[in-house]
Formats: sequence, structure tokens, C-alpha cells
Amino acid sequence: MVKKNVEVFNADVGENAGYRYTTNASYSSIVANERMSRAVLAGIGHDVRSVLDLGCGDGAYTAEILAARPSLRIVGIDAAAAAIDLASRLRPGIEFCTADAHELETWPDEQFDLAIARGVLHHVADPERAIVNLVRAAKRVLILEPNGNNPVLKLIEKISPYHREHEERSFTAPALRRWARRAGARVVSTNYIGFVPFFFPTGPARAIHAVQPFFERVPGVRSLFSAQIVMLLERA
Repeated sequence: MVKKNVEVFNADVGENAGYRYTTNASYSSIVANERMSRAVLAGIGHDVRSVLDLGCGDGAYTAEILAARPSLRIVGIDAAAAAIDLASRLRPGIEFCTADAHELETWPDEQFDLAIARGVLHHVADPERAIVNLVRAAKRVLILEPNGNNPVLKLIEKISPYHREHEERSFTAPALRRWARRAGARVVSTNYIGFVPFFFPTGPARAIHAVQPFFERVPGVRSLFSAQIVMLLERA
């Protein structure tokens, strides 16, 4: 069930020696990813010993996790073989393998304490099936997804060449919760973070970033206009 956008990501690796938001990132992509990285690290409990990083890409953010928590066992997987090849060459101390989110039978039930799906569900053909597999493979699942409640993001998805080429889309929080329940998980927490869009002009991005901490504290604003949904699931 691999989508055609996997080949687009493979091509990105060849053109950029990695992904555009890791090796040739603009200011907006850098600060957007920094905020996501903080959310990921905050979501890894002190009791976590093993992590499955779904959609690890070129391994840049997998390496961030290991740098912050060097005692963790981490396995990074991605459908883009070129990205996995690059990740394995650049970061030989981490286990990487090519795998489809729809087919995770390699790992037995609850093999991992935590599975992380950082910005990957909107790229797969069947995100609900991917969540089912993650809930089976790990005791907890940390999801970071573009905020489908955000009308501005919906517009960007339609007009941005990058978003169209990579088949970008976004899901609402109710949709993610519904898929989680049907996968046999309960939602432990839902948070909304960040206001800086990826691949955004630097001037406006700096202005948005300056006021981002304030807007993250305003419930109605953050749920409707934040950039990312962060959801922690636990097997029910």
C-alpha cells in the first residue's frame, strides 16, 4: 500500500543529501521542527526503554532522540529506501530498516515501550491501519500531525507545490481520536503546538515565532490555528 509519494521522498534524498527540512532547511522549517522535537522529547516518559520511530526519513530526528536519551533502544523505519540507506550510513549506531506502516508484523505485540509517528500518518495510504499497527507494536503511541482543524493549513495544502507533490494532507483531532479508539487505544493527552508553517517566508516566520509561546496558551486559538496536533495514546 505504498503511495507514489515515497518515490518523491526518495528523489528528495538524492537532490538534497537528505530531506529539505533537515539538510537544506529554511528558517521556518528549522523553528517548526525545533518545536516538534521538544514535544517529542517531552512525550518520552522516564520509564521508556525502547522506541519505534515510524517514518524516520534520513534519521535526523531519530538521532536527536538518542542524543537526548542515549540509553534508549531505538529502531527507525521508513518506506523510502533511499532515506533508510542514507540514515544507516550517517548514523551507524542506530538500527534502521525499510518498512511499510501498513505492514509491521516484523515486531511482536508490545515489542516497544513507545512508538513515535512524527508527521508521517498524513503520508500513508491508510492512516487508521497504521495506527492499528502502532498500537499493536507498542504500549504507547506518540502522534504528531499537521493540525487539520486549521483552515490556513488546508489552504496551503491546496496551493503549495511542495505540499501537492508530496501529497500532504491533514486530519482533525476528532478523526485521530476516532481511529485511536477503533485501534483499541485510549487518548492520554492532546496538545496543540507551533504556529510557524514549514517553507514559509523568513520575515513573517520570525514574527510568528516571536508570539508563538503566547498563542500556545490560548485554548481556542491553538486548537484552530496551531501547526501541529500532539496526541499520546495508550493501549486500552
